[in-house]
Amino acid sequence: MAEIIKSAIVPYVSKQMLDLVNQVESYPDFLRWCKKGFIKETFENGYVAGMLMKISGVEVEFATRNTIEKAGDDINLIMVLETGPFKKLSGQWQFHQFPAFGSKVELQLQYEIKSQILGKMFTRGFDQLAASLVNDFVNRAGVMYDR
Repeated sequence: MAEIIKSAIVPYVSKQMLDLVNQVESYPDFLRWCKKGFIKETFENGYVAGMLMKISGVEVEFATRNTIEKAGDDINLIMVLETGPFKKLSGQWQFHQFPAFGSKVELQLQYEIKSQILGKMFTRGFDQLAASLVNDFVNRAGVMYDR
């Protein structure tokens, strides 16, 4: 199983960063590999969201159940696989608020692809995009909040 852990310190509050991650429908605007983002269902403390992505010439769709947990100004968004080409996929976004400035954003992601054929074509590209996700969201925050 592959695991990725990436983090960044940003000059934005935790809530702003969570808002960006929650705007699944806007992912195609700044994630070049995302062809469509959608919310399938909402519930009291979260939602089921999916996306259609194209990596290494392969298009796949998957969805995760995303549960939001808050502890003061700190926020966790827990993701668990609902559907898709993964044998396993889980992870979490953590948003830790600093009192004097901004927040720390961290993504932890664990996954394993179901198909060996798809795995060979898809895994290398997915590894690269997963590793760059935090940077992509930090760059998006700059565009959205530094106007």
